[in-house]
Amino acid sequence: MKRVRWLFAVAALLLGAACSDAPTGTGGPGAGTLIVRLTTTHTDDGAVLFELSGPSIESVVAVNASLRLFTRRANDSTIVGAVVGVVANGAVVTLRVPDVGAAARYTARVLEVADRDDVLRASLAGYALTVNR
Repeated sequence: MKRVRWLFAVAALLLGAACSDAPTGTGGPGAGTLIVRLTTTHTDDGAVLFELSGPSIESVVAVNASLRLFTRRANDSTIVGAVVGVVANGAVVTLRVPDVGAAARYTARVLEVADRDDVLRASLAGYALTVNR
């Protein structure tokens, strides 16, 4: 009877560990979120096409529900995306990465910008994206 209890206890522990809220997969002890922030001199931006690169990017999420995000994964370390909505200075997307300690190795660049009337900007002067914790 003790053997059955012991087996039941081990099974319960394994099942409990499998159902925990702890993240699984590629995320290691340094896994977390990085923030991509936009700098713009305009107040009427409606869409930004951008490219994110780094060691490994697990996912990209818009910072709030008022922004729509569309992405295409070029490879494990590069994502091309567009954020659409009332785009302003500050955080636009977050990145889920396996090691936030490598934040300096991630880059983001603006490829194109359109205003809220869907007119492409003639120049990207004054636009910048930064990636940090």
